Amino acid sequence: MKGILLTINHAYLFFGATLYCGVLWALHFFWYPTWRHLQVANYYEQFIPQTAAATQFFTVVVPLMFLTSLIMVIAEWKEGIRWASIAALLLLVGATYVGQAHIIPINKILAGHVTDQAQLTAYLEKWISLNEIRWVLTTLMWLVMMIYFIVKGDLVKKLSGEKP
Repeated sequence: MKGILLTINHAYLFFGATLYCGVLWALHFFWYPTWRHLQVANYYEQFIPQTAAATQFFTVVVPLMFLTSLIMVIAEWKEGIRWASIAALLLLVGATYVGQAHIIPINKILAGHVTDQAQLTAYLEKWISLNEIRWVLTTLMWLVMMIYFIVKGDLVKKLSGEKP
């Protein structure tokens, strides 16, 4: 039973890492280019509902990721792949810090209907650059989690047809 519970735990953490990372990849490649041209007259409808929805969604997902990450660290502490569980947790802490301490305050300012174009452009540029940091952190977290599953499951050996 312990193995099943840890599998569900670790799978949720990887699921969360994939969601978090995937949203930031989509922002980077698909939405940032259009946001660089937002105007005071149109930014609110194209930016605020989407960021508010993402914030609300990740307000549920990320705390559960912290819990599952801590469980993973404990489970791997004695005889596991300790470095991967610790790295995943630290990368999640970093991404969350950037979001909570720096991005959420900008979201709140932008939700207040900025009326000066220069201010809007400056806020959006700062918002994008901060999310680029999260993009890197969550991508690294996803890679660490993928390496963990490859190593833990001896996947290379299994996929090459070798007997474990």
